[in-house]
Amino acid sequence: MIATITLNPALDKTVYVRNLTIGDTNRIEKVEIDAGGKGVNASRMLAEMGVETIALGFVGGKTGRFIENLLEEDGIKTDFVHTKAETRTNIGIQDLSGLPPTALNERGGPITTEELAQLKELIGFWMNVTKIAIIAGSIPEGVEPTIYRDLVKVARDAGVQTILDADNEPLRYGLEAHPTVIKPNVDEAERLLGKSLTTLDEIANAAKELASSAVDIAVISMGKNGAVAATQNEVWHAVPPDVVTISTVGSGDSMVAGIALGLADEGNIAKGLTLGCAAGAATAMSSGVDMGKREDVERLLPEVKLTRIG
Repeated sequence: MIATITLNPALDKTVYVRNLTIGDTNRIEKVEIDAGGKGVNASRMLAEMGVETIALGFVGGKTGRFIENLLEEDGIKTDFVHTKAETRTNIGIQDLSGLPPTALNERGGPITTEELAQLKELIGFWMNVTKIAIIAGSIPEGVEPTIYRDLVKVARDAGVQTILDADNEPLRYGLEAHPTVIKPNVDEAERLLGKSLTTLDEIANAAKELASSAVDIAVISMGKNGAVAATQNEVWHAVPPDVVTISTVGSGDSMVAGIALGLADEGNIAKGLTLGCAAGAATAMSSGVDMGKREDVERLLPEVKLTRIG
């Protein structure tokens, strides 16, 4: 089983308008609502691919219960700590006239000391029956940035492989516990390493630098240009096929799900990278916060171009 840990899930609400005008009344043509958060999205993609997964983390209030119901309707097991704070709602605005999308994200939290202790105990329990743990997303108010270091250590002590998908301080602290895999995008990798990454060679070298020091496998995603994955001994570059992009929300999380499947297959990073690119492309073809469909992932998979570059 693959567990996902989402400390700051959200109810994702996408509204569709035409010719958005700031400072005026805009008519909404369509609304889409789904469970969100990086780990939650990874669980949704894994479930779509027929893989057993459980979503762990925090939820609170009516919004939190609604998220649990949405996931259970999709056949996803859940075991969340229920918080006093209401789970946040994120609003995405998609302009049907072609303007760039806009995201309005609540911060989330606050989380109490007791709730955090309860979560750590819960995660410790589930690590006994989990093969891989995906730890992903932002952290809510009331949680220290060292939390991912603590959670990676809990998983590793139980013999569970970990995939960490985070940014800024939570990522930096998480690296201290040596997760199995990290998956920053280029911007996140630049912030982590403190340098510009503009060429494929620079990105490949950055991934290898991380794989030689902080993790076993470093994956740096590059949007429509695919991703680079490095271990101490090899570097791969995968490029997804061209697709008509409707929404990029969840594409990176779908890639993480694919990487997890490769990791579950005896650490086959080439397979994971290929699956991740196909899953990310399939999700980009989907509207709003929908994950890609299994049939689209399987159709796109042979079209992913995989090259060993180191």
